[in-house]
Amino acid sequence: MFSFLSSKRDSIAAAIQRRLHPRQRTRLRPAKLASLDNEFICDCTIRDISDGGVRLVLNEVTDLPEEFYVFDAVPKTVAEVQLRWRDGLAAGVVYLVPPASIRHFNNTGVRKLAQRLYALDG
Repeated sequence: MFSFLSSKRDSIAAAIQRRLHPRQRTRLRPAKLASLDNEFICDCTIRDISDGGVRLVLNEVTDLPEEFYVFDAVPKTVAEVQLRWRDGLAAGVVYLVPPASIRHFNNTGVRKLAQRLYALDG
């Protein structure tokens, strides 16, 4: 009867989903966050990933700096990111430096993120 309402709703939903980069959902993809000063921030899970950034779900309530590192434990990559939004334990970040293999980093603090048992120091 009111098909124009569902049409309007569908076009609004499509507009919301438009992104610069299509996102892919991940399954329990573990990650670690560290400050640019190599200080461990927290463990988290990558929920969505795209060519432009990731959506994180933190394991604990913690403050996030504006810019930090994300270590993706599955492909063992590190990206420098900028925080774009935050909603409780969820956070959206964009890549400042896209993900690269941890082996390309000379920074020993960043390399420690890949260790099973780790402790970051300057």
